[in-house]
Formats: sequence, structure tokens, C-alpha cells
Amino acid sequence: MNTTTRGRQPGSTVDRPNARDPGHASRPAPVEIDLHVHSVASACGYLSPEELVAITRAAGRQVLAVSDHDTAAGGLAVRDIVARTGDDILVLVGMELSTSDAGHVLVYGDGVEGDWGWRRGSPMPRHLPDGWVAIKAHPFRDVVKVAPPGPIPDRLPDLPGSIDAVEQWNGNDLLVKAPHRRADLDVASRNYVARQGKVAIAASDAHRASSLHAYHAVFARPVASVADAVDQVRGGEVRPGSLPEPELEARRGAWRRRRVVGWYVEGRDWRADARDAQLDECEAEEVVACFKGVRRLARSGATVADVVRDAGLDAIAAIDFLAIVREEALQPPRVR
Repeated sequence: MNTTTRGRQPGSTVDRPNARDPGHASRPAPVEIDLHVHSVASACGYLSPEELVAITRAAGRQVLAVSDHDTAAGGLAVRDIVARTGDDILVLVGMELSTSDAGHVLVYGDGVEGDWGWRRGSPMPRHLPDGWVAIKAHPFRDVVKVAPPGPIPDRLPDLPGSIDAVEQWNGNDLLVKAPHRRADLDVASRNYVARQGKVAIAASDAHRASSLHAYHAVFARPVASVADAVDQVRGGEVRPGSLPEPELEARRGAWRRRRVVGWYVEGRDWRADARDAQLDECEAEEVVACFKGVRRLARSGATVADVVRDAGLDAIAAIDFLAIVREEALQPPRVR
């Protein structure tokens, strides 16, 4: 059964078990897994395998799925790190196919890391190996770029039968690319999922630390392998989920600070740019001051723990600021 979160606001958390239900204590706890995550194995990714593991550990997650563009290299690198360190994080290795006819599609399954014939830009395979799952990513990303305010039209083609699920919520759209269209995207995506008769999930589409795990799929049962994950998605035993709205707003704030840091590093009048973008000027001042402080710490070889202690940041924010410092030192800023 397709358990979409019909009627909920985008960015809301999923329903919690009813404490008054005497049977709920015997049910397995739901498992939250972000099925759309990029590493530096994607040309547009910034997160190293080590950072992905560190952020997942800091967030208290037990499962990390990695889906780089047309390659499983990132997921394999993460899995190798976890195996070497003896970490108890389960790594699901997948990839995001760049198809010629169905856009971007996530695939997971035993053997996806092998040479199964996939080539970038090929049509979506109409038949995948048994025990694999395919998920249509961000169906309305290109549509929302040109859609006027109000309802987003659905003129998308039907999906092939080899695709099992659709991202109802995509964090890259909702946090970064079109945060002002969250409600419109939610309605359009829910209706599209229903029209296609697919299972609804949510995922972050994280390219940087500030998006990772913000949106995720909530699995009804424990996940001990990629086969477990595949079975639950294909069986509709998942639903879209997200962090609570205050935490999502903090993630949106992280993207705002990236813009401010970019202006500062470029030597622009970042205060004027912040005003023009209708960003809070006090927040912008704090961001630049924090960036300067973390940059000084980073140049002295500070670790994440050092930054947490000396800059007063939580672990995820510390990792994100250190990533900003590294990126700005290596190349002109790229804001996704």
C-alpha cells in the first residue's frame, strides 16, 4: 500500500505512534533513512566519505545510503571506511542514474556496484534485476523553475513500470533551490505520486553537510541490509519524513550563510548583498564572524571537536563550517 503523507504540510514530521495505543510498544521502531546522498564521487558533491560517516554518527543515524551520479564509487568508499573502523553504521550502496527519458532515478540493490551495463545518458532500463528498487528523483525540479506563482502544472510523462517510488519531498528543492515554493511543490508531487500509482518517499539530495538527513524515508521495520530496504520501499512500507520545522529552518539558514560567506570571500559588499537579498543583517554579521573564527582554527589544524569546543557550534554545524573553509580555499564558491 502506498502510504503517502496526504494533507500534511511540507517539512512536517511524520505521525508518531499514539502513546495511548496499548499495542504500539510491541511494534518495531521506525527507521529513518536518507536515500539520496552525494559524495565527492559526484562532480557536484562536496562531502568526503569520511565526512559522511562523521555526520551520520553525529546525527545518531544507524544507516547511511549513498547515491552518486552514475557511479557507486562513493558508496563503496564509505562502506570501506566503515569496515576498517568497525563502525556499526549500515551502508547502502546505490547510484543516481542520469537517464535520457526519465530524468534522474535512484537505484539500490545487491550488485548495483558491479558493471551491470549502465551508461550515463541511456534510457531508463525497463527491466532491473530482481531485488532492486528504482526511485524517481525530484520530478518537478525543472518545472518549478519556470512555473508562475500558484499551482504547479503536471504535464510530466508517465513513468516506466520499472520505477517503484517517487520523491514527494526533495531537500535540495525545498531547502535550496525553491524554498519559497514548498507548499506548491508538495501538492504537485503528492498528486503526481497518486496519478502514477507509485510509493512516496522523501530524501535530502544532499550535496553538502547542511542538507544531509533533513528529509528521509521512514521505514516501518528495521533495515539490516539493502534487501530489507528494497523490500520495504517496493512494498509501500515507507513514508516521507523530515526533521521538525525548527530544524529545517536551521538548515535553510545554513544555505543562507553559504551565500553570505561567498560574498565575503569574493570581496563584495556582503552587507549590501545581504540587505538586497532580504537576509537578516545581524545574522549575516554573525556568519562572517564565525567563518573567520573557524578559518583561523582550521589553519592551525583544528579538528571538529576543537571547533565545537572553541567556536560553540554543534558537531554538524562545525563540520559544515570546516567544509566551507576548505571549499573557499580551493576554488571560487559554488552555491547549489
